[in-house]
Amino acid sequence: MVEAILMALLASGPAPVAVAPAGELPTALTKKALCGELTRTSKELAAARAKIESDRKAVEADRTELEKLKADIAQARAGLRTETEKLEGLLAKRGDAPAPVAEVPPKPSTAVRPAELDALARTMKSMKPEAAAALVQRSEPALAASLLKRMKPADAGAVMDRLKPELAADLLALMSTMPSAPTKSGGRL
Repeated sequence: MVEAILMALLASGPAPVAVAPAGELPTALTKKALCGELTRTSKELAAARAKIESDRKAVEADRTELEKLKADIAQARAGLRTETEKLEGLLAKRGDAPAPVAEVPPKPSTAVRPAELDALARTMKSMKPEAAAALVQRSEPALAASLLKRMKPADAGAVMDRLKPELAADLLALMSTMPSAPTKSGGRL
């Protein structure tokens, strides 16, 4: 029975399908709209391909850079291992022998006469605050505090403003314990 139905369907031919005549588009899409849609889609695809290619090149460049850094790190580690082995060998050779004592040169006297302090304070006053601050940072704290104490507060403040806060605080504390510095004219430099 099934065979008879199938034979009847095949004999009758295919069912009619509504097909638009050749050259006509469905009414919802015109030729111009279809061309525009295809153009826009192709541009989007081209841009996406270009971005993917750009990203691939960037990843490859990063990978190359990382490989180079990895090689540099491996080379540095090998150098450090070699240096460590040398140092360990030297330490083993030396054993418990005491290190040679270097002769310490005697320290120059830090006592500066008041006239010399006044001259140095005048010199610092004539310097730019940045240069004077660099000089103060390299000086002994007692000498720096003595020089700053002999300067006018505005000039000393300009120099201290350019110092590291910790050093400025230490110098300020040291200056507070010092007696006032007498000057020739009775005032500050």
